[in-house]
Amino acid sequence: MVILSSLSSTTNATSPYFDVMDYGAVGDGKTDDSQAFLKAWNETCKAQSPDATMNIPAKTFLVNPAKFWGPCVPTRINIQVAGQIIANTDQSLYSNNYWLHFAYLGGLTLTGSGTIDGQGAGSWPERKGVAALQLFSITDLEINGLTHTNPQKAHISMTGCNGVNINNITISAPEDSPNTDGIDIGDSSHIQIQNSKIGTGDDCIAISTNCSFINITDVTCGPGHGISIGSLGNPVDGGYDTVSEIHVRSCDFIGKNTTGVRIKTWQGGHGEVKNITYEYIKFYDIARPIVIDQFYCPNNDCQNYTGTSAVAISDVSYTNMGGTSSGDDPAISLRCGDKNSCNNIVLDNVHIKNSDSTKPASADCLNVKGISSHVKPSLLNCMGS
Repeated sequence: MVILSSLSSTTNATSPYFDVMDYGAVGDGKTDDSQAFLKAWNETCKAQSPDATMNIPAKTFLVNPAKFWGPCVPTRINIQVAGQIIANTDQSLYSNNYWLHFAYLGGLTLTGSGTIDGQGAGSWPERKGVAALQLFSITDLEINGLTHTNPQKAHISMTGCNGVNINNITISAPEDSPNTDGIDIGDSSHIQIQNSKIGTGDDCIAISTNCSFINITDVTCGPGHGISIGSLGNPVDGGYDTVSEIHVRSCDFIGKNTTGVRIKTWQGGHGEVKNITYEYIKFYDIARPIVIDQFYCPNNDCQNYTGTSAVAISDVSYTNMGGTSSGDDPAISLRCGDKNSCNNIVLDNVHIKNSDSTKPASADCLNVKGISSHVKPSLLNCMGS
């Protein structure tokens, strides 16, 4: 795979504009347009201007795995997507574990009414594949207006990024598509995700280790597995996982969501989760609306018992939340690993009913220290102070 970037002494006009059609793209959805995209990127990256634009017009472009790497000369690169970018369904092309890979950039905007289509259904039965849009070591990143659909795995994967604004995007995959997280975030900080709709077969948003200062506002999640922090503290990895300052506000959970807002950590793990707020949240027929799970064990082969070490969770608040739960699982489930692992967990004005009027909603908690007030179903009999 050719990587086109690097710097150049070529001088271009102010605010130069590079259209992939001018570099040989066909846009018929059948011809491989990868080289045209890379050539346009190379010219955009080396443009002698404070900003430059790469344009993808309203056609359908088949693009094989491609790396769009910096560093670049412009301090702001704008990629305008009016068309549809589709992935090749030949699984043998993805041995290097990427499709669209952007890295080592400062000042990148991906915007437009276009679509990034991973065409990943063929990989779902074997649960193999790659994330559609991978973002690595990027500062000052904006994603606006795009539609992301049907990846092999995650729609957007973000690692080592700082200063990110994601606004008005749509993410869509069938509810039974495995591992199709909407947005995966790791080792990143100062992230804004807002005014977006996410429906997947896995987490709408998943926040992993070494993340901080993430604001999620006015996001509709469903179907999917909700907005998750974790899993954290896998003992096999032996690390110390930290997540802090995560704020989820004015979000709706709809459709066949198995989970609403969740913090999940491995038993026996080490790390810290602190300063997390959830407020003005609405649940519509969600199996498990509110979850803290310190016994996470995806393969059901762990020794789940109380009294072991656990990731420390503190200063987590749930306020002004309500709606309906579905099924027989507890609407509120707060299960912590030992008596000192969950502290200052606050629930205030939380009202959840079972969508089946013949069944009461239930709550479950273990080893939780905190306060609950105006909460239904009640937690008064199982929370300690």
